[in-house]
Amino acid sequence: MSFFRLSTGQTAQSDGNFESGGGNLEPIPEGTKLRTIITEAKWAEYQGDRYINLRHDVADGEFKKRVIFQKLRVEDADVKKRDKALMMLAAIDANCGGKLSQLDGEPSDVDLLKALANKPLLCKVGVWDMDGKTGNWIMAVQSAAGSKPAASKPPAAAKKQEPVATDAEDDVIPF
Repeated sequence: MSFFRLSTGQTAQSDGNFESGGGNLEPIPEGTKLRTIITEAKWAEYQGDRYINLRHDVADGEFKKRVIFQKLRVEDADVKKRDKALMMLAAIDANCGGKLSQLDGEPSDVDLLKALANKPLLCKVGVWDMDGKTGNWIMAVQSAAGSKPAASKPPAAAKKQEPVATDAEDDVIPF
């Protein structure tokens, strides 16, 4: 039996072209707060640019199952961009238990995954537009402990909550 056997019983054949017909979702509205879970955390490199790549899966609410990728350019040559990326990583780490800040050196892929994966975060998203394509980016993070899923549009008079580091054990999800 061929690996390429379809549910119809036929064998998948191709001329080298395929389009799935999906993936054209509108971005989540600017300023929306979402409860996410980091499901991937690793170093990545593209054209000599080395960064930490995080995958945030939206955990609940209207946008459940959506995914937002975050590139933390903690080795950027522009020191302002580098510092901003390091501050974001420090905030994410603090809200995930602070394990990375306890390391003596650069975190490995294993360190990133152990410290950040499967921990809930409350993220505020922005919308980017580049070359006619749009998507979401993570503008801000804070602890998701005790938070409720966000509506698609943030309330006009919402009170700003400061990020808080938690002392939760690695295997405890606080919701």
